[in-house]
Amino acid sequence: MSGSFKIFLLAIITFFVGTSEHVIAGFLDIIAKDTGFSIATAGQLISIFSLSYAIGTPILITLTSRMDRRKLLIGSLITFVIGNAMVIFLPGFLPLLLSRIVLALSAGDLPDGCHYNGYKASSSRENWQCHFYRR
Repeated sequence: MSGSFKIFLLAIITFFVGTSEHVIAGFLDIIAKDTGFSIATAGQLISIFSLSYAIGTPILITLTSRMDRRKLLIGSLITFVIGNAMVIFLPGFLPLLLSRIVLALSAGDLPDGCHYNGYKASSSRENWQCHFYRR
């Protein structure tokens, strides 16, 4: 697999994870109707995601700082898939809240793994690093 294809794949992964964080806002009325709760209660899905991301990401990055970045990326992607599967297969509002927590925690570690693996895949490491880290 070429380095440019790996970088493209990492960019697509980052796009999908970033999109999944915010796309729920457009579906709050449908979620509220399906779960039988008000739109305001369904809006708590956004709040719980944000709080979990804000609190959990620094903790997870600290705990996984010595972990191999490739394994971290794969583990985060597996956790992301599990969080999405929870939405599909578990009925009710509480599992939906729990899935948003799982998605937030998996989304917190993904950019770190993507940036490092993109750096490793780049054929011109200095140009790639300057682009992302503004050296």
